[in-house]
Amino acid sequence: MLVMQALTATALFRIWPALLFIGGWSTAIVLINRKTEAELTVPATMLTVLGVLLGLTLSYRTSSAYDRYWEGRRQWSQIILASRTWTRLVWIHCPDSMTNAIGVGDKEEQALVECQAILEKKTMAQMSLGFAVAVKHYLRGEEGILYEDLYDLVTFIPSLHLPSSTPSSSSDANIALCPPPSQYSLWQRSVNAEASKEGKDGESKVTAALATRPQLQPARAPSVSHWMNVWPIRYFMTNRQCAKAVSRKTQCKQIKESQEGGGVEQNVPLEISLFMSCWVADMQRRKTIDVSTVNNLLQTLSSMSDALASLERILTTPIPWSYNAHIWEVTYLYCLLLPFQLYGSGFGWITIPAVMITTYIVVGFAEIGSEIENPFGYDPNDLNLDHFTSNIIRNEVNAVTARPFAPPQEWIFSSNNHVAGQGLAAKDLQHVGPTKLRELLKPGVAAEPHEHGLLPKSV
Repeated sequence: MLVMQALTATALFRIWPALLFIGGWSTAIVLINRKTEAELTVPATMLTVLGVLLGLTLSYRTSSAYDRYWEGRRQWSQIILASRTWTRLVWIHCPDSMTNAIGVGDKEEQALVECQAILEKKTMAQMSLGFAVAVKHYLRGEEGILYEDLYDLVTFIPSLHLPSSTPSSSSDANIALCPPPSQYSLWQRSVNAEASKEGKDGESKVTAALATRPQLQPARAPSVSHWMNVWPIRYFMTNRQCAKAVSRKTQCKQIKESQEGGGVEQNVPLEISLFMSCWVADMQRRKTIDVSTVNNLLQTLSSMSDALASLERILTTPIPWSYNAHIWEVTYLYCLLLPFQLYGSGFGWITIPAVMITTYIVVGFAEIGSEIENPFGYDPNDLNLDHFTSNIIRNEVNAVTARPFAPPQEWIFSSNNHVAGQGLAAKDLQHVGPTKLRELLKPGVAAEPHEHGLLPKSV
């Protein structure tokens, strides 16, 4: 399995038809020269000059493509850093009471206020994860939020239908369920029917919510490629294998149709960032956090927006088509003329493998440049966006928000904090007095037990 994945990640898996064609072309040139009186050769000087120019061009092409690849990785590092900062500020620096009426009311009311604050902080911390996951789907052309890893994170957010300038009314559904305007009446009737059915049957709200939950698509929906689809192996497939292939194609078609009806052309990451900014503004209005925390939150949001804009620039600014087409034309022209030169230089039958090896090198570099210029898809060499969102950001957000952080006094002045060396716990050192404590904290000074406490000694 690993060997097959490694082969599919190489350029050989994508350019083997070109290698077979050039190999057949080289064989025909060699046979014509050996079996007929024709002499199909070209001077070596022309291809030497052409090869130098082609090498410089491919070097620039590959370098420019890798610059885009590296820029994409750098922007995703910025999103990861911003998510960590946002989660830390929200969970630690925002209080567990989002109102100024601390200590007012009975215990039940205070417990309610604290629970609301914890839920509010957890929700806003997870919105940084929702932003990252939305960026992942947005860059892959999977617009909308009907995905297993995104729906529950942002389904409660009202939709603004960005990038259009007309926001939806308050009676519209949220960002997840709002249908296209042409289908709104039919959708509203179906919702009303479900609501009336709920009232008659007495179903719980949880059951009703699960019943109206839309069908979600998987977090990853790469195009299906299998070694049995490669020519000529596909002509030797069994009926069962053919049925599986048809099933995979049908599933991909259904995913595509569902994506087209799930909020296509919505800039979901931008909408999420706007509502995160709206929450910061509300915190300012309630005056529950200080000015420095507000500034740090806004700076983090600005970092997220900058990363999104940079990723959109990479995605929407491809290599010019004429430049890309010219590179491929010159590449294949060089490979087609190469057997004429090598045979004329006395290579004989060795011309065929020599041309195929050269073609693999030259065409492989051109193919690699074409692949990595857009590093956000499902190609084997693309950036692993699912790892960034699921294994890094999601795990970190869940770890930070899994528990409250204990006050510093509890873990600083504990018996496990040996701040002055092994055996000298901060819990005991806090009672020795400032003068003796400063002696113990000097380098090269240890402590020995005494009946009146710890005494410093030189080591």
